[in-house]
Amino acid sequence: MDSVENRLNEFFITTFNKILNSEERSLQKSELTDISVREIHIIEAVGLSKPYAKNTMSNIAREVGISLGALSTAVNALVRKGYISRGGDASDRRKVYIYLTETGEKAFLLHKEFHKKMISGITKLLNENECETLIKALSTITCFFNNSDI
Repeated sequence: MDSVENRLNEFFITTFNKILNSEERSLQKSELTDISVREIHIIEAVGLSKPYAKNTMSNIAREVGISLGALSTAVNALVRKGYISRGGDASDRRKVYIYLTETGEKAFLLHKEFHKKMISGITKLLNENECETLIKALSTITCFFNNSDI
């Protein structure tokens, strides 16, 4: 069992780092050289919250898996860079909504294209049964991380 755990550990470390490195290279090759991988993931979370029903700071922080303070710092930088704008709720001033600007929307679409190419490349390597097995295994792993405090 130890061998299986070591192989899985090595796989997760290597794969996670390769994906992050690929995202970083993709950003550097594009016109998005002024944002980090963490920032593009925030932009992605805001873009996926359309039609902006759930784009409060709290919801986006939860979605990205960072603290509200960390999100606030990142959003300040993204506002300065022109990717995100803020807006308040007229009926509840405690709620702050964040929106993609036109530049943010372009960044969101570029990153979406990166993901599309990545998934397309992976699915070309696998047959239908292997894809279904991978989806099932990754769903189980996602469930574990959604319910884990590690």
